[in-house]
Amino acid sequence: MRCQNKRKMTIFFTAMVSLMIAGLVSARTEIIELNFEYPLVSDSDTSRTLQSLVKVQGTGQFCQDGLYLMTHFGDREDIFEQENQKFIDHPYIDETWRHCSVFSTKTESTVFMGRNWDNQTVGCIIISLYQPPGGYASISFCRSIDMGFGHKGLEQYTSDRFGAKLLLAPFYATDGINEHGLAVAIAGLRPTTHRAEDERQRVFATFLIRKMLDQAKDIDEAAELVERCIPFDLDRNSLNGHFLVADASGRSVILEYNRDRWRKIYPDTSWQVLTTKPIYDVPDADLRDQCWRYRSISETLGETEGDVDWTVAMNILQDVSQKGTAWSVIYALTTKDLYFSVYQDWETVYHLRGF
Repeated sequence: MRCQNKRKMTIFFTAMVSLMIAGLVSARTEIIELNFEYPLVSDSDTSRTLQSLVKVQGTGQFCQDGLYLMTHFGDREDIFEQENQKFIDHPYIDETWRHCSVFSTKTESTVFMGRNWDNQTVGCIIISLYQPPGGYASISFCRSIDMGFGHKGLEQYTSDRFGAKLLLAPFYATDGINEHGLAVAIAGLRPTTHRAEDERQRVFATFLIRKMLDQAKDIDEAAELVERCIPFDLDRNSLNGHFLVADASGRSVILEYNRDRWRKIYPDTSWQVLTTKPIYDVPDADLRDQCWRYRSISETLGETEGDVDWTVAMNILQDVSQKGTAWSVIYALTTKDLYFSVYQDWETVYHLRGF
């Protein structure tokens, strides 16, 4: 009886501490509501898209540049395919590392995906709302530097010849969620070399995220979609990333391309964690030893059995943030809410609901 009472007191104390922490987070955190703009119909989808650009936050210190929202109108498949072919023909980047952290967890009331993008060289952060004809609406994050924009505000480009580059923002999605509650994020990984030459399409890593957001309702459809693709980013024969995909049912899968095959890693818990270490065929204990961020996230989710609210999920991201963390976002997959902070300003949280 004493043991039972002691256990009840421990559970009560833990619950009270959690409530106190959540209360403190709520008390000190400013939540700012955001909305995408829908300009009146104009002479072209391009013009309407560029008119939708909204500056949420201006350029600050070095590597703490602006935050923008864009609503995209029209079909971009042609220019996305052209951009994809450009990277097949010409190597893309010299820097081969993204120190990112991603997790998904099924709670009593919803499903969360949390992600830190830890590469501080982003230019500005662009959050895009995009719905392709015949596809699913999605909200995604990207960095403006991928489109050739430096550390400057973007408003000046909406009315000049460089503005068309902004139409490529959905192509460069590094993470996002679609209207069915499917969420995808990429994290860095040591480069792997491809040898396969077959009928599968070679798809740039962020374009593959775009395809999953556009075409997949759940992890099964996403896993089927990638089987038709050979992923790459550094050049047409190599890749330095892997993906975590989660859906509104609470299921998740890590997708790694290894030895010319897609490896699909499913969790045996209600949560799953991805950092910058290979997951396929690596024991959980080894992953915890190899990566402090993986260990920190896993221990917190293990202690709570994955049942957290968005404030605790954001605290998990804060605990594993690094000097270069540019954005931290919590996707709620059942309600399609986004809570996010940028440039490690943890006391300012933006909220979006796009569908």
